[in-house]
Amino acid sequence: MLNPTFAGQILFAGRGSSLVILILLIVFFYIGLRLAKMGRPPKMRRLTAMDAIDEAVGRCAEMGKPALFTPGITGGLASEQGPQMVASITILSYVAEGCARYDVPLIIDFAQGDAIPLMDETIRLAYLKQGKPEKYDPKMLNYFPGQSPMVTGILGHLQRLRPAAFFMIGGLYYESVVIGEAANFVGAMTIGGTANTHQLPFIIAVCDYVLIGEEIYAASAYISKDPYQIATIAGEDWIKFVLMALLILGFILEPLGIKYISGFLRW
Repeated sequence: MLNPTFAGQILFAGRGSSLVILILLIVFFYIGLRLAKMGRPPKMRRLTAMDAIDEAVGRCAEMGKPALFTPGITGGLASEQGPQMVASITILSYVAEGCARYDVPLIIDFAQGDAIPLMDETIRLAYLKQGKPEKYDPKMLNYFPGQSPMVTGILGHLQRLRPAAFFMIGGLYYESVVIGEAANFVGAMTIGGTANTHQLPFIIAVCDYVLIGEEIYAASAYISKDPYQIATIAGEDWIKFVLMALLILGFILEPLGIKYISGFLRW
């Protein structure tokens, strides 16, 4: 039998509204997944930065220069930052397909060892999809054993190779402003993106196009067409609409003395 005090803390300590929202989120995930599996996935808007990727690869082809990509560093695929790396690799596959299509040399600089097999297979498949498997060279993957060595390597590639396009999408930290500014210095078109909100101001300042926050996951879902990813993105958006509706209702009803919304949130 539950201790009444313990049960009270678990069930009635102001967590009732959170529990309702969590259940609602699970229901939205399920609906999104069912729709995706039935061939009617929730509609996803194509992001401006996705169009910019095509433009950047085309720019490389026109100028006869390479494209440079870095997914940053996330500390491990199994870490809480790991999804950023997975989303970045999915976007990398899109970039690699464009590079393979137009014979643009692609360079990938990164500092996460456990991502090497996934990157290798992803890029190999991208070149295979374009009917040019012989163009894939594992040497385009450049592993650096740490964050600072990776920054040094990227700066070296930017100065020596002067790519026409630079992509930094994934787990980015202090290096974002350093390598972003260096890419601008050599005249590269820059596309950035991260879910690390503390770095977003710097990335917005140095990049031409930006995937802001969870947009990197949305872009990944858009490219992969994976029903689980699409359902997750759709569920998150739907629950945001519900919470925004509650917020607006609260602003309207509270001044009128109707306390239903605030009462629910305190429950």
